Amino acid sequence: MRRNLSSAFTFLLLATLTHAAETSSSSSSQAKPAPRPAESSSGSSSSKEGSKTRKATKEKPPSDKASQSEDERFTGARKAAYEDTRVADLRAKVDASKNDESANKAMRSYLKALYGKMRSIEPSLEERINMTEAAALRAIPQ
Repeated sequence: MRRNLSSAFTFLLLATLTHAAETSSSSSSQAKPAPRPAESSSGSSSSKEGSKTRKATKEKPPSDKASQSEDERFTGARKAAYEDTRVADLRAKVDASKNDESANKAMRSYLKALYGKMRSIEPSLEERINMTEAAALRAIPQ
């Protein structure tokens, strides 16, 4: 069970890093916005335009500097939260769990403490922290 929980936690970390990489690559791809308007104005169907509009609203157009600073602040808050004694104790409790039920319960407590500490460290990232926490908690079987 520890391996499964560690795998879920590793997956969560990789998903966060992938999101950060996609954010930076989408920012650099936005430097060439000319093809998108040309495609949508060339008489394509309305459903394609709708999906492109949704994609455009999902992608954040801020500069590279702003998105990097958010990612760096998120990573810094996560690293600082890992160093908190309460969070470290809860992580040790997860690792020491002997059965699935207690491991899941301990992992939920650990994640709530971790993200709570991150919120106290970096309150400006509360929305992103909430979304990441919700995804992590959904990944743990109840």
